[in-house]
Amino acid sequence: MQARLKDAERLADRASTSLDEAERFAEAFEPTKMEASLEEARKVLLEKDIDLYPEAQMHIDRYKELAAKVPAVKAEREKRDLVKRLDEARDAIVPRSHATTHAMGKIVPAAPTKESCDRLENAAKDLKSAIDSSQDVFAKDSDFAAWARGEKAKSDKALELVPKCRRGLAFLDGPVASSSKGLELQKVAVKEKDPAARARVLSEARTELSACAREGKAFDADKTTQAIAFVMTKGKPQTPAQVIAGCEKALKKADADLKKATDAAKKAAAPKKPPKKKK
Repeated sequence: MQARLKDAERLADRASTSLDEAERFAEAFEPTKMEASLEEARKVLLEKDIDLYPEAQMHIDRYKELAAKVPAVKAEREKRDLVKRLDEARDAIVPRSHATTHAMGKIVPAAPTKESCDRLENAAKDLKSAIDSSQDVFAKDSDFAAWARGEKAKSDKALELVPKCRRGLAFLDGPVASSSKGLELQKVAVKEKDPAARARVLSEARTELSACAREGKAFDADKTTQAIAFVMTKGKPQTPAQVIAGCEKALKKADADLKKATDAAKKAAAPKKPPKKKK
């Protein structure tokens, strides 16, 4: 009997230890660990000899009291976890939102640059990624969901601007650049004294101006670019239609000058007739 009493005391100590742990985990809002400690206590309290311990019922009552708290501990833990997730989501989204707003403000439709297009695309994609990674918490907080939808709309709008920015950049890098090269080559040709050399330069100028007139038509037909007066390297801003008109006008002059230079080069290269002998 004495041995059983000692065993009962040992079991009671184990149960008390497990219940103390469960209580600490409850205060720390750790429901999983709390349930594990309660399970250990339950197993001990089911041992046959525990009934020999004078305060066994007190341990059983304490177990029941702690077990009843588990749902509340779980609910509070879920609440705290949600608050933490919401804070983490906001911390990820807010700076990316500011970066996107800043990048959108740097976009100048009439004078887009590769840097501004790249900055906007990267910022908008980063914002979208941060929002997408927080989708699972949207349904758990209506206020956050409404705010996140607004941020999603911002990222969508920014991403819509990217191809427009790159389209404008393509116009500047394509037809406008060809126009500048062609006009500059025409100026170089005027200074060439050798007809053959002048013809070669004018041929290059014609190639550039022809490309400008041909490729520019696609931009004039595109609603994204047709109404924009793009900033030129020199002179006033021009729409695609105005750039095309300028290239076509310059092309006509280049064709006429090229014909003259080619004829002059042929004449200069033709063998000279020997002078007629005097009778």
